[in-house]
Amino acid sequence: MPLHNPVWEVVEPYAVATHLYTPADPTYGRYLLPHHPPTQALLDNPKVHHQFRRVFLKPNSAFQTWTEAYETTEIVYSEDVEIKEKEIASGVKRGGRWIFYSVWEMDEPEGGWEEGGKGKDHDLVLVHGLSDYGLRYAPHVLHFLKAGFRVIIPDLPSYGRSTGINSYLPSIHLLPAAVHTVLKDVVGWDLQNGRTQKQVFISGASMGGWTCLDYVLRYPPSSDPVKIANSGDANGGPEPPRVQVAAAFVLCPMVEASKESVPPKIVQIIGQCLRATAGALPVVNGVRGNVSDDPRVEADFFADPLCYHGRLRIGTGLSLLDGMIEVDKRAEEIDVPIRLVHGNVDRATSYHGTEKLFTRLPNKDKQIKIYDGYEHVMIKVGIDAADDEKRQRVLADWRGWLIERCK
Repeated sequence: MPLHNPVWEVVEPYAVATHLYTPADPTYGRYLLPHHPPTQALLDNPKVHHQFRRVFLKPNSAFQTWTEAYETTEIVYSEDVEIKEKEIASGVKRGGRWIFYSVWEMDEPEGGWEEGGKGKDHDLVLVHGLSDYGLRYAPHVLHFLKAGFRVIIPDLPSYGRSTGINSYLPSIHLLPAAVHTVLKDVVGWDLQNGRTQKQVFISGASMGGWTCLDYVLRYPPSSDPVKIANSGDANGGPEPPRVQVAAAFVLCPMVEASKESVPPKIVQIIGQCLRATAGALPVVNGVRGNVSDDPRVEADFFADPLCYHGRLRIGTGLSLLDGMIEVDKRAEEIDVPIRLVHGNVDRATSYHGTEKLFTRLPNKDKQIKIYDGYEHVMIKVGIDAADDEKRQRVLADWRGWLIERCK
């Protein structure tokens, strides 16, 4: 939720950095918000098992530069949580900076596993988009669980039950660093419980799609789970190893903005001038109103209290631009089996940018599909079977492509 006071939103990050102010709840009221109905349906399913966890990082004030703070992947503590009020106070005592994530598994469904259970012993990481949080994927999780996948879903920094001013991203590199931190914790958690490192698939939509691309770009793979679990920061040394991503399925990635969602040039110039001093200030609508022609999509979004309902913040918007520029410069280094999908009437991110990116990707196992008539939200839940057919088409494509690459 936004802080509702633009002046305080500008001042607060500096007050925290200089130790003049410590928020009693570093998630700004999000941690204890109720589950949205699709998440509650997963929690109530007797065959589905979950684990809520959070991973602690050093507070920003512990670093000499902002860059070091934003790109840290050093875990100082991690724990299972139950989303209880006492966990806010205990989290503040541990430094007040954490990444929340959930892990989902399923008992064998009645009638047996779908896809022959080929997803068993494989992990699927789902990375959310702008203004969302991880469990906005909740309506689609069962589709992957029924094939045996274990599903890992982080809340990126400043979203959901992770810490930070809601949807304020002073650096785009917070996102891939958070994904790496979560996966390190999962590997360490598995080792403690006698489980071997799993083959990992990574997927995301929009900003989450960009995060998947940059994650593959920034962290070199390793087959050594102990090395992964014990790796520290990338700051001042070689990049930390990451799990071996077997493949990436990326939806409507944020590699080029559609013209309908690009703010006027004068607004961009003013934003650049204010970025250093007023980065948290919410200014423009961004993609709001451009994600779907179905009003139920935005109605559901605004009905979910864990989503960010405010305007795009200056620092966030410019960080997203930084991310698009980075991927454009280094596209040839994104070397992983990959499938890109996009809708040809997307008014938030441009499918033309996805097509241009595809031509530059080096991996021989690469595919692209442009879905005719699809908008930015490609997996909109329908009100009946006929209305849900477009979502089912994408989900079948998604799971089927991953299953083909399960070893």
